[in-house]
Amino acid sequence: MRLIASLLLVLTSLTVSAHPVSYKDALGIMSYNSTQMNEILLTYSLNYNYAIGHTYIREKNSEFYIPRVNWLAKRWNNEDSQGNLYLSAGSGFEKYNNVTSNVRLGEVVADWESRKYYTYLEHLYMLRDNKDNPLWPQRDDNHTKLRLGFAPFLADYNDLNIWFITQWTQHNTENIEATQFMRFYMKNVLWEVGADFNGGFAFNFMIHI
Repeated sequence: MRLIASLLLVLTSLTVSAHPVSYKDALGIMSYNSTQMNEILLTYSLNYNYAIGHTYIREKNSEFYIPRVNWLAKRWNNEDSQGNLYLSAGSGFEKYNNVTSNVRLGEVVADWESRKYYTYLEHLYMLRDNKDNPLWPQRDDNHTKLRLGFAPFLADYNDLNIWFITQWTQHNTENIEATQFMRFYMKNVLWEVGADFNGGFAFNFMIHI
Protein backbone atom coordinates (compact mmCIF):
# COMPACT_ATOMS: atom_id res chain seq x y z
CA MET A 1 0.00 0.00 0.00
CA ARG A 2 2.85 2.40 0.80
CA LEU A 3 4.37 1.79 -2.64
CA ILE A 4 1.03 2.51 -4.35
CA ALA A 5 0.55 5.69 -2.33
CA SER A 6 4.05 6.87 -3.19
CA LEU A 7 3.47 6.20 -6.89
CA LEU A 8 0.21 8.16 -6.83
CA LEU A 9 2.00 11.05 -5.11
CA VAL A 10 4.71 11.14 -7.76
CA LEU A 11 2.15 11.11 -10.58
CA THR A 12 0.07 13.79 -8.86
CA SER A 13 3.07 16.02 -8.12
CA LEU A 14 3.86 16.22 -11.84
CA THR A 15 0.58 18.01 -12.41
CA VAL A 16 -0.43 19.73 -9.19
CA SER A 17 2.44 22.25 -9.33
CA ALA A 18 4.23 24.03 -12.14
CA HIS A 19 7.60 22.48 -11.43
CA PRO A 20 10.53 24.15 -13.22
CA VAL A 21 12.24 20.73 -13.35
CA SER A 22 10.31 17.56 -14.18
CA TYR A 23 11.25 14.01 -15.19
CA LYS A 24 14.04 13.30 -17.74
CA ASP A 25 13.33 14.54 -21.31
CA ALA A 26 10.08 16.21 -20.25
CA LEU A 27 8.94 19.39 -21.98
CA GLY A 28 7.11 21.94 -19.85
CA ILE A 29 4.89 24.77 -21.09
CA MET A 30 3.65 27.22 -18.47
CA SER A 31 1.69 30.42 -19.04
CA TYR A 32 0.75 32.93 -16.30
CA ASN A 33 -1.55 35.82 -17.18
CA SER A 34 -3.03 38.69 -15.17
CA THR A 35 -3.92 42.31 -15.74
CA GLN A 36 -0.44 43.31 -14.52
CA MET A 37 1.84 40.71 -16.09
CA ASN A 38 2.06 37.98 -18.75
CA GLU A 39 4.69 35.24 -18.58
CA ILE A 40 5.47 32.17 -20.67
CA LEU A 41 8.03 29.64 -19.45
CA LEU A 42 9.32 26.81 -21.66
CA THR A 43 11.49 24.11 -20.08
CA TYR A 44 13.30 20.94 -21.11
CA SER A 45 14.44 18.64 -18.29
CA LEU A 46 17.91 17.19 -18.91
CA ASN A 47 17.43 14.81 -15.99
CA TYR A 48 15.48 14.67 -12.73
CA ASN A 49 17.18 17.72 -11.19
CA TYR A 50 18.30 20.04 -14.05
CA ALA A 51 16.35 21.78 -16.79
CA ILE A 52 17.08 24.45 -19.36
CA GLY A 53 14.42 26.91 -20.41
CA HIS A 54 13.37 30.28 -21.69
CA THR A 55 11.23 32.92 -19.99
CA TYR A 56 9.19 35.57 -21.79
CA ILE A 57 7.67 38.30 -19.60
CA ARG A 58 5.60 41.33 -20.58
CA GLU A 59 5.06 43.93 -17.88
CA LYS A 60 4.75 47.72 -17.72
CA ASN A 61 5.27 48.05 -21.53
CA SER A 62 8.58 46.13 -21.35
CA GLU A 63 9.26 42.71 -22.84
CA PHE A 64 11.84 40.31 -21.41
CA TYR A 65 13.53 37.39 -23.21
CA ILE A 66 15.62 35.40 -20.75
CA PRO A 67 17.24 31.96 -21.27
CA ARG A 68 17.62 30.20 -17.92
CA VAL A 69 18.79 27.12 -16.04
CA ASN A 70 16.59 25.49 -13.36
CA TRP A 71 17.95 23.25 -10.60
CA LEU A 72 16.10 20.99 -8.19
CA ALA A 73 18.28 21.67 -5.16
CA LYS A 74 16.41 19.49 -2.67
CA ARG A 75 13.43 17.14 -2.56
CA TRP A 76 11.71 15.72 0.50
CA ASN A 77 9.66 12.58 -0.14
CA ASN A 78 7.34 11.63 2.70
CA GLU A 79 4.76 8.87 2.89
CA ASP A 80 1.87 11.11 1.82
CA SER A 81 3.48 14.43 0.82
CA GLN A 82 6.39 15.95 -1.05
CA GLY A 83 8.47 19.12 -0.71
CA ASN A 84 10.81 20.75 -3.25
CA LEU A 85 13.35 23.55 -3.40
CA TYR A 86 14.27 24.98 -6.82
CA LEU A 87 16.88 27.55 -7.82
CA SER A 88 16.99 29.29 -11.21
CA ALA A 89 19.34 31.74 -12.93
CA GLY A 90 19.27 33.38 -16.35
CA SER A 91 20.53 36.24 -18.48
CA GLY A 92 18.85 37.92 -21.45
CA PHE A 93 17.53 41.27 -22.58
CA GLU A 94 14.68 43.70 -22.04
CA LYS A 95 12.99 45.42 -24.98
CA TYR A 96 11.34 48.82 -24.49
CA ASN A 97 10.49 51.25 -27.31
CA ASN A 98 12.54 49.14 -29.77
CA VAL A 99 15.62 49.58 -27.56
CA THR A 100 17.19 46.53 -25.90
CA SER A 101 19.16 46.36 -22.66
CA ASN A 102 20.59 43.55 -20.56
CA VAL A 103 18.74 41.85 -17.72
CA ARG A 104 19.69 39.11 -15.25
CA LEU A 105 17.31 36.78 -13.44
CA GLY A 106 17.43 34.80 -10.21
CA GLU A 107 14.57 32.79 -8.73
CA VAL A 108 13.88 30.67 -5.65
CA VAL A 109 10.83 28.39 -5.48
CA ALA A 110 9.80 26.23 -2.52
CA ASP A 111 6.67 24.09 -2.38
CA TRP A 112 5.07 21.41 -0.26
CA GLU A 113 2.01 19.41 -1.23
CA SER A 114 -0.04 16.38 -0.38
CA ARG A 115 -3.11 15.12 -2.22
CA LYS A 116 -5.21 17.52 -0.15
CA TYR A 117 -3.06 20.55 0.79
CA TYR A 118 -0.69 22.77 -1.16
CA THR A 119 1.75 25.57 -0.31
CA TYR A 120 4.01 27.50 -2.66
CA LEU A 121 6.50 30.33 -2.18
CA GLU A 122 8.35 32.07 -5.02
CA HIS A 123 10.73 35.01 -5.18
CA LEU A 124 11.79 36.32 -8.60
CA TYR A 125 14.58 38.89 -8.83
CA MET A 126 15.62 40.75 -11.99
CA LEU A 127 18.52 43.19 -12.33
CA ARG A 128 17.67 45.53 -15.21
CA ASP A 129 20.07 47.82 -17.06
CA ASN A 130 17.19 49.80 -18.55
CA LYS A 131 16.37 53.06 -16.72
CA ASP A 132 14.29 54.68 -19.48
CA ASN A 133 10.88 53.15 -18.81
CA PRO A 134 8.95 55.84 -16.86
CA LEU A 135 6.53 53.23 -15.54
CA TRP A 136 9.37 51.18 -14.08
CA PRO A 137 12.29 53.33 -12.91
CA GLN A 138 13.99 50.89 -10.52
CA ARG A 139 16.69 48.50 -11.75
CA ASP A 140 16.35 46.04 -8.87
CA ASP A 141 13.03 44.30 -9.45
CA ASN A 142 11.45 41.88 -6.99
CA HIS A 143 8.36 39.71 -7.35
CA THR A 144 7.19 37.63 -4.36
CA LYS A 145 4.34 35.12 -4.51
CA LEU A 146 2.74 33.00 -1.77
CA ARG A 147 0.02 30.43 -2.50
CA LEU A 148 -2.08 28.26 -0.18
CA GLY A 149 -4.60 25.73 -1.44
CA PHE A 150 -6.69 22.67 -0.66
CA ALA A 151 -8.66 20.05 -2.56
CA PRO A 152 -12.33 19.82 -1.46
CA PHE A 153 -12.36 16.16 -2.50
CA LEU A 154 -9.80 13.56 -3.62
CA ALA A 155 -10.00 12.30 -7.20
CA ASP A 156 -7.99 9.73 -9.11
CA TYR A 157 -5.10 10.76 -11.36
CA ASN A 158 -7.13 10.10 -14.53
CA ASP A 159 -10.14 12.08 -13.29
CA LEU A 160 -10.71 15.81 -13.11
CA ASN A 161 -9.16 17.25 -9.94
CA ILE A 162 -10.28 20.58 -8.45
CA TRP A 163 -8.42 22.83 -6.01
CA PHE A 164 -9.19 26.14 -4.31
CA ILE A 165 -6.14 28.42 -4.08
CA THR A 166 -5.49 31.86 -2.61
CA GLN A 167 -2.47 33.75 -3.95
CA TRP A 168 -0.76 36.81 -2.49
CA THR A 169 1.71 38.74 -4.65
CA GLN A 170 3.89 41.79 -4.14
CA HIS A 171 5.91 43.69 -6.76
CA ASN A 172 8.72 45.69 -5.14
CA THR A 173 7.11 47.99 -2.54
CA GLU A 174 3.65 48.06 -4.11
CA ASN A 175 0.60 46.92 -2.17
CA ILE A 176 0.10 43.19 -1.68
CA GLU A 177 -2.55 41.81 -4.04
CA ALA A 178 -4.72 38.77 -3.29
CA THR A 179 -6.21 36.55 -6.00
CA GLN A 180 -8.62 33.64 -5.64
CA PHE A 181 -8.12 30.73 -8.04
CA MET A 182 -9.97 27.59 -8.97
CA ARG A 183 -7.47 25.02 -10.25
CA PHE A 184 -8.39 22.12 -12.52
CA TYR A 185 -6.10 19.36 -13.68
CA MET A 186 -6.31 16.00 -15.37
CA LYS A 187 -3.29 13.82 -16.09
CA ASN A 188 -0.58 16.17 -17.41
CA VAL A 189 -2.72 19.27 -18.12
CA LEU A 190 -3.47 21.95 -15.53
CA TRP A 191 -5.34 25.24 -15.79
CA GLU A 192 -6.39 27.92 -13.31
CA VAL A 193 -9.02 30.66 -13.47
CA GLY A 194 -8.94 33.47 -10.94
CA ALA A 195 -9.91 37.00 -10.02
CA ASP A 196 -8.46 39.55 -7.61
CA PHE A 197 -10.42 41.81 -5.27
CA ASN A 198 -10.08 44.74 -7.67
CA GLY A 199 -11.89 42.91 -10.45
CA GLY A 200 -8.76 41.83 -12.33
CA PHE A 201 -8.84 38.51 -14.18
CA ALA A 202 -6.12 35.83 -14.10
CA PHE A 203 -5.59 32.67 -16.12
CA ASN A 204 -2.75 30.14 -15.87
CA PHE A 205 -2.03 27.08 -17.99
CA MET A 206 0.58 24.35 -17.51
CA ILE A 207 1.44 21.10 -19.27
CA HIS A 208 4.28 18.56 -19.09
CA ILE A 209 4.81 16.28 -22.09
